Amino acid sequence: MAHRLKDLSIRVSLVAVCVALMKSTDSALRECKEGDFHFEYTECDKHGGRWRVSVPRTDECQGGHPPPPVRGRDCSFSCRPGTFLDLSSQECKPCPPGTYSLGGGIRYDDFPTGKHLPQGFRVVNEFISLASLQAGIPAGDVEENTEQTMDNCESSGWQIRGNAITYIPSRCLSTLMYSVKLVRPGFVKYKYLYPDGGIFFAFQVQNDQCINVNDGNLGKHTFPQPTTETSWKEEKVVLASGQLLLSWKAMVLHGQHRPIKIKGIEIRGIAYAQECSPCANGTFSQGNSGYCQPCPPNTYSGMEAGKCVPCDNRTQFSGARASKCEPRPPCTVSDYYSLRGPCNWNKKSIIQYRWSEPKICRDDVPGSVLLPPPRQDADCPPCNPGTYMVDGRCHICPVGHYSSGIGECQLCPVNTAPERGYTFIWWNELPDKIGSSCQTMDQGNCDVHEGWLPLGDRISTSRSRRSDLYLTLSLQVLGYKSTSPPSTVSSTGPVGTVSFVFDTTCAGDCGFYFIEVSTSTGRPTILSEWNGTLPKQSMKYPVMKPNGTVYQWVFIKSQTNGDVSIDQASIYAINVTNTVDGGAAGCIPCPVNMKTHECIPCPSGHYIQNITGACVPCPKGTFLKGLSNEGIKACAECGLNTHSVDGTECTVQCLLKINSSTFDLRPLKGLFQAKGVEIFSREGSSYFHMFNISVCDAPKAVCNDTMQEHNKQETPIVSSAICKVTSLPTVNETLFVNPLGLGDRLLAVSDNATFNGIRLPKGAMETWQFPQIYFLYQSLAISRACGGGYHTIVVFRCDPTTKVARATLPTACPDGTCDGCLYQVVITSRYACPICSQQDYKEIVGECTGGTQKIHRIPARHCILIGKDLTETRTVECSEVSIQMQATIGAATAIGAVLFVVVLLIWKKNQRLEYKYMKLVETSTGKDDNLSAAESCALNEGEEDTAGPMVDKIVFLKSKPRTRSDKRRKEEWDNYENVALAASSDGNFST
Repeated sequence: MAHRLKDLSIRVSLVAVCVALMKSTDSALRECKEGDFHFEYTECDKHGGRWRVSVPRTDECQGGHPPPPVRGRDCSFSCRPGTFLDLSSQECKPCPPGTYSLGGGIRYDDFPTGKHLPQGFRVVNEFISLASLQAGIPAGDVEENTEQTMDNCESSGWQIRGNAITYIPSRCLSTLMYSVKLVRPGFVKYKYLYPDGGIFFAFQVQNDQCINVNDGNLGKHTFPQPTTETSWKEEKVVLASGQLLLSWKAMVLHGQHRPIKIKGIEIRGIAYAQECSPCANGTFSQGNSGYCQPCPPNTYSGMEAGKCVPCDNRTQFSGARASKCEPRPPCTVSDYYSLRGPCNWNKKSIIQYRWSEPKICRDDVPGSVLLPPPRQDADCPPCNPGTYMVDGRCHICPVGHYSSGIGECQLCPVNTAPERGYTFIWWNELPDKIGSSCQTMDQGNCDVHEGWLPLGDRISTSRSRRSDLYLTLSLQVLGYKSTSPPSTVSSTGPVGTVSFVFDTTCAGDCGFYFIEVSTSTGRPTILSEWNGTLPKQSMKYPVMKPNGTVYQWVFIKSQTNGDVSIDQASIYAINVTNTVDGGAAGCIPCPVNMKTHECIPCPSGHYIQNITGACVPCPKGTFLKGLSNEGIKACAECGLNTHSVDGTECTVQCLLKINSSTFDLRPLKGLFQAKGVEIFSREGSSYFHMFNISVCDAPKAVCNDTMQEHNKQETPIVSSAICKVTSLPTVNETLFVNPLGLGDRLLAVSDNATFNGIRLPKGAMETWQFPQIYFLYQSLAISRACGGGYHTIVVFRCDPTTKVARATLPTACPDGTCDGCLYQVVITSRYACPICSQQDYKEIVGECTGGTQKIHRIPARHCILIGKDLTETRTVECSEVSIQMQATIGAATAIGAVLFVVVLLIWKKNQRLEYKYMKLVETSTGKDDNLSAAESCALNEGEEDTAGPMVDKIVFLKSKPRTRSDKRRKEEWDNYENVALAASSDGNFST
């Protein structure tokens, strides 16, 4: 009892101490005064209103007399840009200099490399594994997402790179999300670079119930349009009020692709701005501003600046948006360039030298170089082929004329036409049809006046110490001359070629791009790309469509912090053939249209003979692969088991014979469709690839881009033997984007999956017990990731049990390809089995009954019956004893006969041996000391006695005994002597 009382007293003491401490703390906080309160708004009520309440500063004071709550501004109220809402007066007040405000919005302009994403943004990366592809379930629910694969995802996806949110391509589905609450209808606006349409890139909006918002306005913004490598696009999406989740998704399944960049994200419709945001380094505002302006070159500013501070113009410099000034370096030979003036009547010109703009270096310090003086009377190079000089400038020759570039244009001879095109090998000036431009990464002003400079034997990019420049050289081609008449089937060969020679010199990872921009759709396509320093080399691109095109050569400087003044790209020659415009370097013999002075297109599959100029069909078994004006070398041989009827393309008859087997695929004529595995994200959105296949001279398979229809743009349509398109199911419809032709040219047909240089990857196809036929197709689409381009193998798989033919994708490559370059489609049907021949039949013999039996002749399982059926059943005579039994009896009889003969021979041999033995025995038993008279003359019946005196000699040879019995017998015979017996006159023997 005493123990309990003691414990209770201790507890009471502790409580008393705690109460004392609390009283001392309360007494330490002073009473709140009027300036210790700040105001906040409560949550909006059901009437759309709210209250303004006063809240004391934490741990500074207590009690006091707070201002009473008052009714606040309406929830949809916000101030105009450049002002903020002062809750004390509930009035909008202007932002001070060095700050800005969007009023009811927020903007994200600055994304410094190495920093974290701004508050409100988050990134979710999902690894799309093979297991999730085959199962069609969210990747996050698959155990295959190991720590290693997730680490790979973390190193890619959306990251801050180059002052922008950049998507680093990978097989991971990366989602950039931003959650925002709009108190009134507003919008989201962002700028993006999307240079590669092969990447899955989508923008989605979800409400507070995680349901996609799919109204008519958002539908056309779901899939942003591709851009060029350097041309930013701005997307503005109108949003409804409420809690929203904005998502940018990106993913690539195969191959190498260019990154996607997003910047300048602005959201309007959010609640009031209670304070103004400070301007970042390198920007300023003058007050009452809704945005911050960048500082111009040669000025700088710090954080929250109201103006930019100029640099010392003589010793310092800075670029745009600079936070500090840099010292000017000494001038070098890389800081100036030469410029050739126009040619005079004497074909002389003046070469002047100019500083690279903007001039950053100093030429007044030790070690710097000075600008060289002008060169007088420099010889002018000739004009480019197809042009001639007029008033010191080169112009394209008139229609029907040609020129080598030296002298005047000449009229083409009779029955010849000019071979028009563009050939640039001399760069005395910027030629006609070629343009030059300079842009910055942030779409600011470029202080370089000329992006590319003609330097006589080459055209090169302007030198500059700025690393945020990209320089573009453009050539516009109105179109290409058709290689076949409009009324005939178009050839699968090219309509022209573009080739050029170039090199690059870089301090780091500079980029050089060759881009094609369609003049009808405006969509850019990167045809090839290079990085870093490259030696002098050439590139040739076959043009497959006659439409007008703009070709661009884009050079992007190294993205490093060091000196990039040496970064330069040079083009030495450009050659474009078979154009509808341009000049002619020569004339070719051909059928000439007297009105247009151009060649009349030859029929499809014909080439122009160099000597006569007549149109000649390609030889049998070949097709027109090149341009018709290239002569016989334009015709190429067809591949294995294919043939050409009219020289336009190689085909295969659906009734074909491979080795000793005959196949009839004609019942399969038509279009087939194969669906790839459906890929899901955590939010439930999905997409998959659809393959359309044309079989046996059926109309070409067609894939189109329905997303373009939503954007009211020209819809690209792909027509090919096999085509692929990305399908995007939505609530109301299924959209199709990014069509790709995969079967433009049939290369070979074989019963073996290995072709010249192309073979199915190991394990790509499961083993199959019945025959298979392989059709190899080539795509004419350009692929930067696949050196040999895209190829497709269509496998016709024999399955006698299949009643309805079906097209599927291999289980090992559920998306149709394992490497992004070689696609595989499997068509399973009984008609893919060979036709039964006589060698495919086998006979089955029935049981012998009543002296007869039936013999059945049936086909094998791996072939099908088409035409004459050789199946038959015939009856033949037979014995009740089976063939096996008859064979057994015959064999036994033969063995018995052989044994009988062997026994008979042995018996005869024994008889002879017995006779000889008996003679020896008789001889040995007759020996004694006194020989008895012979009872007989020892002549057998049939033997003859020799006449006259005779001496008989019996010789017992001494030989080595072979066995013990032989030895014993030898000892016995050794007792005998050699005795010579002589016949006496009386007939008795004497010794």
